[in-house]
Amino acid sequence: MFNNGMWVIKKLRALIPEDPFEVLINGKSMGMSRLLSFAKRVPNTNRFPQVLVIYSSGYLRLKAGADPTPPLAFGQSLVLGPAISGTSTSFRKRTLFFHPQLQRVTIDTSQLSPNGTGRLLIQITSSRSSSSNSATTNQIMNLSWALILEDPCDLATTLHVAGTFELTEDVIPDPAQTEKFESVRLLQISTMYIDNVRHDVNALRFLTGRNVMTLWYDPALANLLLPVSPSSLDLAMPMFDSIHTDDVGQPNGNTPSYRIRINSTTGPMTGPIVVRAFFNSSPNLHNDNLGLWAFQRTPASIKKGTTGDINYTVIATINPHSLSLPHS
Repeated sequence: MFNNGMWVIKKLRALIPEDPFEVLINGKSMGMSRLLSFAKRVPNTNRFPQVLVIYSSGYLRLKAGADPTPPLAFGQSLVLGPAISGTSTSFRKRTLFFHPQLQRVTIDTSQLSPNGTGRLLIQITSSRSSSSNSATTNQIMNLSWALILEDPCDLATTLHVAGTFELTEDVIPDPAQTEKFESVRLLQISTMYIDNVRHDVNALRFLTGRNVMTLWYDPALANLLLPVSPSSLDLAMPMFDSIHTDDVGQPNGNTPSYRIRINSTTGPMTGPIVVRAFFNSSPNLHNDNLGLWAFQRTPASIKKGTTGDINYTVIATINPHSLSLPHS
């Protein structure tokens, strides 16, 4: 579909219930797909490891540009947001509008240099979904995201996300979940942790009040909202890490760690940002069982037509220790 000798962009098959999206490259339609992959050539080789994949469900997976043996696996996923759990004009029972249904992915290669290096610009749109293929799609908002995929390096790949949303009906975030910091989710991460042997991540780390806090996952913490005593992200540096500190977690091995830096939010969200996690006790190695999200409070009721922006940066890295957080 696209190959300039340094970047390869392909449509792939994916057995997921969401509808396919239209793909455009430099204004030209390339047809429909449920899964799009971006691979970058390793310098001085003929190897093109994938560094980013985009699913029609709004799940994105990111990893560094190295191509060791065995190859790097993706592991955790970023879920484009926001997501809201609550009621609305059309949904009188509490519903978690968990992820979008993508309609269009537009790729602009104009910022690549003549030798093929540089950044890719990716525009994603998702109108209010009426699809019956998934009960968890976001059916109360129009959404769009402007992504900048920086040139990957061996140790890390950086993705900038600038998201906008508009509510298409009145929404009431669930009050009980709001008190537990889980009703309004700026962004989410979906991944897997079963125990110290079977996992794609094994800890959450974040900056709060200029102190670094680390929560090590443990099977005894299954089915609990974590951290048990939540605290807000540092106001000056609102960032957190979803980390994998070993390279032997089954079944995927050395999966990447993610750093999320929230740059700004506008619209109905105000106040401190709180990161929460939850995992169940499922032993299934092939399904995610751990969710991680960033919460920010909104009014008790949000009116139709309300708009907002959520801007953040994601860094996927091989070595979690390179994601150092400043101490006070």
